[in-house]
Amino acid sequence: MRVKIFIFIFIIGILCVPAYFIMRSFGLFQDEKVLVHYKLAVEVKGKKYDAWPLISSFTAIDKKGDDRQLYYRVEDPGIEYLFQLAYGQYELRPSKENPFLDGEVHYTMDHPEYVREEKQYENANDYTVLTHFYNQQEQMIYTYNPEAKLDKAYVRSIITAGMTRTTGRSSSTVEDNYINISKLFKDKLGVHVKVDVDEDNKIVTLAMT
Repeated sequence: MRVKIFIFIFIIGILCVPAYFIMRSFGLFQDEKVLVHYKLAVEVKGKKYDAWPLISSFTAIDKKGDDRQLYYRVEDPGIEYLFQLAYGQYELRPSKENPFLDGEVHYTMDHPEYVREEKQYENANDYTVLTHFYNQQEQMIYTYNPEAKLDKAYVRSIITAGMTRTTGRSSSTVEDNYINISKLFKDKLGVHVKVDVDEDNKIVTLAMT
């Protein structure tokens, strides 16, 4: 009898391994989701404007909660536009092209460079690319080092559910590091980021105050 129970548990254990990896590839064990199937917008005075070229597939939010956090893929230059939204460095262009939006955002060009990269050389051949973030006064507020231990206070490793990345002949789950924009902006800029999710119309709206 004990042998049968052991065999049964062993078989169940074997079956659970692939099931775990399948569920993990769909992000079932993480608290965040990447906004692949949503439109990203910004709210200004009660109206919604397309936030492009911010890319929704590089943007993530908490799956649940009243105060959802906003995340953006840390190695994508689009974070520059989030800083511009925080500082109000944009113009609004009304449009009726998309019936679910009131227009689009046009980002201005006259502003400091908020995201800057620096090569940190270990020797004459090898280096690490550091990403520095700056405020409007051009003071450095945070540095991301891809080779350092994950700074869980500001950075999360997030899976893009159901997607794979091919490298050579092998493929793997798409998993990238995302910076917690909500926490970074609140702690370093004094800007609060509110996230509103409209599941029916597939719009995630940001409001920065």
